[in-house]
Amino acid sequence: RVQAALHTRKMLRAEKRKRQSEIEDKRRQLDDLVLQLQHLKSKAMRERWLLQGTTPGTNDEDDGRRQQLEKDEEQGKRLEDSIDRLESEIGLLESEECQISAKEQTLRERLRKTERSIEDLQKVRERSSIYRHNISL
Repeated sequence: RVQAALHTRKMLRAEKRKRQSEIEDKRRQLDDLVLQLQHLKSKAMRERWLLQGTTPGTNDEDDGRRQQLEKDEEQGKRLEDSIDRLESEIGLLESEECQISAKEQTLRERLRKTERSIEDLQKVRERSSIYRHNISL
């Protein structure tokens, strides 16, 4: 019974480390996406600034800028969707990590109680052997 509990605790720790590693990976991905989005937004802001005051269709360079701006805005939306998805995944992983921690804590408390029970039984056994020894004298 104690061996099974110790094995379960070991498995919970491994699962918790796995979740923590996944969370770290997702956070790194999230940081990268946020940086990409910030870069894209500043690029789009610059393109908008360059296009201010120009009328559509005046020259090829402006048309190219408008097309690039549209592409950048679409990519920005995709990045925002990816960021939202990653944030949700991180939240889910953090929730799972908390559940694993709670299970581990419960198991740790059960093991402590079992340990105390074993110690109590050993003390009772020692006392009874001392008692038997005294009676035989």
